[in-house]
Amino acid sequence: MNKRILIVGRGSAGTALANDIERRSDLVVAGYLDDVVTGDDVLGALRDVNEVVERHSIDLVYFAIPSSDARTIRDFLGTIVLGRLEIAVIPRTYEILTKESINIDDLTDVDVLDLVGREPVKHDVLSSRDFIAGKRILVTGAAGSIGSRLVRQIAAMGPEVVVCVDWWENGMFYLGQQFSSHESLRFHIADVTNREALDHLFAEYSPDVVFHAAAYKHVPLMEKNPIAAVNNNIGGSLNLMELAIRHEVKNFVMVSTDKAVNPVNVMGATKRIGELMMESLARDAEVTSFNAVRFGNVIQSNGSVMETFRNQIAAKQPLTVTHEDVTRFFMTLDEASHLIIQSAFVGANSDIFVLDMGEPVKIIDLAKSLVHAVDPTLEIKIIGLRPGEKMYEELSYEPDKVGPTKNPKIFVTRDAFDFNAGEFMSEVMALLKLTATYSITADETVRRLQCMGFAVQMPPTVLVA
Repeated sequence: MNKRILIVGRGSAGTALANDIERRSDLVVAGYLDDVVTGDDVLGALRDVNEVVERHSIDLVYFAIPSSDARTIRDFLGTIVLGRLEIAVIPRTYEILTKESINIDDLTDVDVLDLVGREPVKHDVLSSRDFIAGKRILVTGAAGSIGSRLVRQIAAMGPEVVVCVDWWENGMFYLGQQFSSHESLRFHIADVTNREALDHLFAEYSPDVVFHAAAYKHVPLMEKNPIAAVNNNIGGSLNLMELAIRHEVKNFVMVSTDKAVNPVNVMGATKRIGELMMESLARDAEVTSFNAVRFGNVIQSNGSVMETFRNQIAAKQPLTVTHEDVTRFFMTLDEASHLIIQSAFVGANSDIFVLDMGEPVKIIDLAKSLVHAVDPTLEIKIIGLRPGEKMYEELSYEPDKVGPTKNPKIFVTRDAFDFNAGEFMSEVMALLKLTATYSITADETVRRLQCMGFAVQMPPTVLVA
């Protein structure tokens, strides 16, 4: 017996999906739900889903309104009485929003991506393409979540060359396989802490733009590895910034984090130091324009809550939440990478940008929505805050001093900081001299960060590297 499908949304996405289903599968489209459109095949409004499912013997519900905001999706999923019902959602990604036609392959199982955030941010792709076209681009951390998406988007904008840099051999191998047909891409295994290797790449390619996405980012792991965090996030960033000035790179963009605001952990402190180094070096840079971009949580990235929840669901394990009140901002990889590209040309030298990320979301609310939509038999387990973890994250030191840019969804922070750049850089260099040679203990490294004004906690167990 053919399975019967109910499609939510009788717009262009829903009708294109219905046409594709009828053309290439043994599924039967019973009709649509829609709050606006009416017709013989519209069986009710979104609130009527349970009645329609029972009356028309529906087996699958496909949510096909990709422009819908996350709250609408959450509310709709929350009203469904699951039983044997299967649910899938067309994701609210940039690629989907810009496609002319939607097909059944675009559907995903309901997951965190469909339950968080706000309406997808539609960036000015034409301006980004105008900026990238014909330029020589260097991307660090190119095999990572954000870096690889950056590479994908930049490669489609007509650059002269994209130099992909990462120390992760396996990741670079797979990245090379994905882009084997792109003649403009070059792949180099290099560590950002290796200044000589980086200098060679800068000399060989003379990049016009550097997107610095390489970083150690996992908070609990960096709490136990502060020396590695300092060497990579501070030392590696300093190498790249100084080489960008020496080789007269036009634009340098550093990927930062919301954890750099009032940091209470090693990772956040190292990223904040990176921002301050950028401001210090930008003052005397005659050619290079520096910018940084702060994100909330990128929910499709490696180690994200989305990945954790998905793995736990697949293993039929309880969904783990650190605290009932933990709240986070969220964004997608598409939004993050587009923001990085646009930040290279929407502001002034040494500006730090943040995205309009909407309202923060409680992690436990995500878990509850996900359990209800996917497997009501799963439990949610509160496991306690991890070392260095905040209850809430911030995007700016002074929210009332956040100003607009040319893009209505991108804002520049105007945090007022008076600091002696010379003294600050001397402190940084003194710390790096010790960590680079491992002539300092992990505990002493944390104390140095504390002395620089960061409320970093001493971890209970510390690893040297």
